[in-house]
Amino acid sequence: MIIRRIANAIAKRLPSHAKDRVEEVLLGLRDFERLQISRPSALTIVCDDGEVKDLDIVEVLESRGVKGVFAVSPDLIGRPGFLTYDQLRSIRRAGHEIAFHGTTHDPFPDFPDMQRLVGVVLEGTRRLAAEGLGAPPTLIYPFGRHDRAVRKAIAPLFDCAFTTWFGINPGSANRYAIRRIPFGAYVGKLPGTEAWYRGLLDRSAQGACWPTLMLHPSAAEHRPEHNELLKRLIDHALERGVAVRTVAAHLGGEPAAVAAAGAGE
Repeated sequence: MIIRRIANAIAKRLPSHAKDRVEEVLLGLRDFERLQISRPSALTIVCDDGEVKDLDIVEVLESRGVKGVFAVSPDLIGRPGFLTYDQLRSIRRAGHEIAFHGTTHDPFPDFPDMQRLVGVVLEGTRRLAAEGLGAPPTLIYPFGRHDRAVRKAIAPLFDCAFTTWFGINPGSANRYAIRRIPFGAYVGKLPGTEAWYRGLLDRSAQGACWPTLMLHPSAAEHRPEHNELLKRLIDHALERGVAVRTVAAHLGGEPAAVAAAGAGE
């Protein structure tokens, strides 16, 4: 209880993403958040936001015979510049995974309470299922934002969730705050060079890592040369024995421990 109060006091003074990390470090993982990555490493490629430029990435993946993950928000589907339901159904029929990116694309911690958040999320997932896209098992947080209360609320609804924290998830991970690697856009101060990405894949090839590239193909920073680089990185991963899998394929047989999701604070 004392540690929780200290964590909360510190967190209130920090920006949102720093707050999330302080919570995780000081309070630790709850049982339902623990994910052991013991199988051979795999690379997952995720496209954020569900915009039309994602179709370029579909072509890249198909050219290499691999599948990716495409995160969508129901309120944005079919708007100018965004994928339509017909396009998303085609992507899914090709074997790619459709992930959930929030119903409205609003940050989850900004909802007035967790009951309201869960209601809006359920509405969005029902809409996707009704349009033939299935019930998405994977959540990509809008803007990467989440906190301890959010993770507890959404755990019964998804097998896992991805944040914008950086990392290759070596050995173990928070099932509801899985790290990712920015690619093309939003790289920030990271090197982002081909040699750097290859180095991450080489490290992952040693086993029990789950590197996930997060793409925003419609962003100005994502250029055509990034698509060519992605092809080379996929080739390099496969050459090093790192399979390219969707989230659902990689977690197959390891559903979230939803029965424990109500345990702990």
